[in-house]
Amino acid sequence: MRTLYKYIIGIGLAGILGGCSLEEHNPGGATADVVFSTENGINALVNSAYVNFASQFYGREDILMLTEGGTDLWINIANSGYGRQMTKYDGLVATTGQMRNTWNRLYEIVNYCNAGLERIVEVPFTDENEKNARIGELSFLRAYAYWHLVEQFGDIDLRTEETKTAVLTANRSPISAFYDLMLSDLDIAIANLPVTPIPATDQGRATKKAAYGLKARVAITRVAYESSASEKDKYYKMASEAAQYVINNQAELQVSLYDTPEEVFRPANNKNNKEAMFFITHSTINSLNPQPNNPNRLHIWFKAKYSAKAGMVVDLPYGADRNSKSGSMCFMPTRHLLELYDEEMDRRYSDWFREEYYLNVNSYAWTADDLAAFEKPESMKGTVLNRGDLALLFTKKKITGEKRDLPYALVDIDDTYDGDRVSTNARFNVHFPALMKHDDPDLPEANSQAGSKDVIVMRLAEMYLIAAEAETLMSGGNKALAKDLVNVLRERAAVPGKENDMLITESDLDIDFLLEERGRELCGEHIRWFDLKRTGKLYSYVQAYNKDITTMQPYHVNRPIPQQFLDVITNPQEFGQNDGY
Repeated sequence: MRTLYKYIIGIGLAGILGGCSLEEHNPGGATADVVFSTENGINALVNSAYVNFASQFYGREDILMLTEGGTDLWINIANSGYGRQMTKYDGLVATTGQMRNTWNRLYEIVNYCNAGLERIVEVPFTDENEKNARIGELSFLRAYAYWHLVEQFGDIDLRTEETKTAVLTANRSPISAFYDLMLSDLDIAIANLPVTPIPATDQGRATKKAAYGLKARVAITRVAYESSASEKDKYYKMASEAAQYVINNQAELQVSLYDTPEEVFRPANNKNNKEAMFFITHSTINSLNPQPNNPNRLHIWFKAKYSAKAGMVVDLPYGADRNSKSGSMCFMPTRHLLELYDEEMDRRYSDWFREEYYLNVNSYAWTADDLAAFEKPESMKGTVLNRGDLALLFTKKKITGEKRDLPYALVDIDDTYDGDRVSTNARFNVHFPALMKHDDPDLPEANSQAGSKDVIVMRLAEMYLIAAEAETLMSGGNKALAKDLVNVLRERAAVPGKENDMLITESDLDIDFLLEERGRELCGEHIRWFDLKRTGKLYSYVQAYNKDITTMQPYHVNRPIPQQFLDVITNPQEFGQNDGY
């Protein structure tokens, strides 16, 4: 959405939401009612509703820690303590800054949307199709923001009208009311959003496929809040129908699967990704980013340490490993995540994880320090590697035999992990197979954190998995269809010649298998925490598969209500803190 950020206007927000008034940013002195009574004013308001998703969330570490951290799939590099409140539930309290920022910024988005939806009906537009598109975008963005808020914080304050002055009382609304609003908003979005953005150059706007996709995601999440089988089935059916609409109308909606997993996250496909259904834009042009010189940082969050090892230097193909040291801001996969893949038949592992590093200088002679770092024999001192030779191998395999005598440095799964936990051996616990989904070879320089890749937050593969889950778990669901849908993704993921080995049968389908498949397909894509929470598996999966998280409690399925909010309202006791905090 490269042209959107030039028109950001602040609107009046409640003091408790951390917002600022229009007058502070309006040199002409016009009121909000005047500014937002015009087509240009409404367009600016809609554009503002997108901004926090890029400037505060997708591309930043806070939302990554809240959506992928604290699950069965990821742990801090070297089991460090950075962000432990979110990644390990250690010290997560009401004054944790990330909770306040997440709460404030999401409610700001809601308020932008409320303001726009209240005003837009009376605003004349030159093009009625554009007006309808803006109604659809505001409805979609409100639903998307509320989905984040409710899943993170629970039954909080539901607001459907613009907050123009400080509101000093707040009341909790039932979660069902939030989901009723979200699903209603998404029906409005589906009815109003175009297939392509208006204008067409504004990539990153919500379109019809995004609305169907979010409806599928919201509906299958709502199942968790229903107690009767009939109500659960109602939302399973809704989720399946929305997901299948996308699957069955790919040409109309201008979305399709790539032929191979590698193509999905190939950097060259990032800015025009045919599998993406909704994405958050970042630009190589600083003036078009909400925070110039500081756009998408995700590429530094999944790197293993490779530079200054065995002669390797930082370069663009391997990426910036500036955070890849003990105690820093980086995720490593759990042993459980690595072992979800059978790399002999599932190419998603080799397509999306890096194990091998080839020497990227002209030559290197093994030094005593590097030999010691990888516990290699001193007799190898002076042995030479040449450019293009394998220098480092960080593998998920268990290597038997004399693995230290190899000409390259090898760190296998038993070096990186001590059983189910991250090894305490500092020689090895920063070396691991590294996720490449967020790689950015177009950095301004090799060790930069300022990435410019768009963040895909919803893609077509998820629709196959949602429909398969709904059909599997719904009473009388079509398990044959569910099996076929999963097999579409598994056949695509097959190592050539292993297609039949990758196919599943109906008997394989249950919630644990489906969560495993979602882990294999969607790891690192800001969805795992939500998946485990909605299926009731968050606490048990962390206990079983991420034993470096030792302080998690069942109540951590909700985050604490920010203390700043409770300190401002006049009825904090009535509103109450979430259980356990």
